[in-house]
Amino acid sequence: MNSLTPSMWTDAVALVRRLCPGFLPAGLLHASDKSVLIAGTCAGEQTVAKVLATREAFWREKFGREVAAYLAFARSAPPVRVPRLLAADAGEGVLLLERLSGDCLSSDRYPPTPLARQDVGMAVDALGTLAQWAPAPGAFARGWDYERRLDRYFEYGLLQESDHEGLTHLLQEAGPTRHFAHGDPLPGNILLDQPRVGLLDWEFAGFYLPHLDWALLWVLLHATPAARTLIEERVAAGGSAGQAAFTVNRAMLLTRELRTHQDLPTSPWQQTRLAALTRDWDALRTEWRPGPAAQTS
Repeated sequence: MNSLTPSMWTDAVALVRRLCPGFLPAGLLHASDKSVLIAGTCAGEQTVAKVLATREAFWREKFGREVAAYLAFARSAPPVRVPRLLAADAGEGVLLLERLSGDCLSSDRYPPTPLARQDVGMAVDALGTLAQWAPAPGAFARGWDYERRLDRYFEYGLLQESDHEGLTHLLQEAGPTRHFAHGDPLPGNILLDQPRVGLLDWEFAGFYLPHLDWALLWVLLHATPAARTLIEERVAAGGSAGQAAFTVNRAMLLTRELRTHQDLPTSPWQQTRLAALTRDWDALRTEWRPGPAAQTS
């Protein structure tokens, strides 16, 4: 959905006003087949309204999780900036939030040029701090069932048998530890307002193997080698179990991204990005596949 029809806009605003009668829309921030983001004010406060645009059960469940996340943050604040919850109706798919100041790390999912070292450092530091946070018990669930995810990707033909075996071994090496993670720290979800970092869109928040958020940044920032180096250095300082977890997370994310891009219509940018993802995937596989010398020894 590249744009809203007038009737879609009217319906979305009406839903927000039903939740907050004083809401005054100021403009469209973003529209997709999943949700609509509307800038506005309510009681004189700058706000962002998020309106669910799909009836798919998957996204409705994720919307409910996001509402629950903001309710949890109201009880116990995380160590990063998050929008303050003003009103929500999970059943109707409407969320009204404080609008945070700042600029996003990048508006591109895959920034095509290197990002500023200081900006990357702030983002990496914030996600690392978040991973050490302990929310109130029961506030967030586990994000992924890694064993089931590996089996599913193998059944889909996205992993070869040697990949499945190698990643299963790494999963055992990573151990049972799970850390809290944002779950989807796209560059557009990271707001920088010196010296503070804010995070948006918490629908995937939960407990994952360590370094999930860093792994996603590593995948997306392939045009910023310094970011990858910084993340790899941080992971290496944490020991072998953390490195194993980081590798498994990158494998899961690269597999997902490869599948998504393979399903897209062929275009120059799709082919360029698919080639970059394939290079990353082939390089990563060497971390659980023995080289020729090891295979023949």
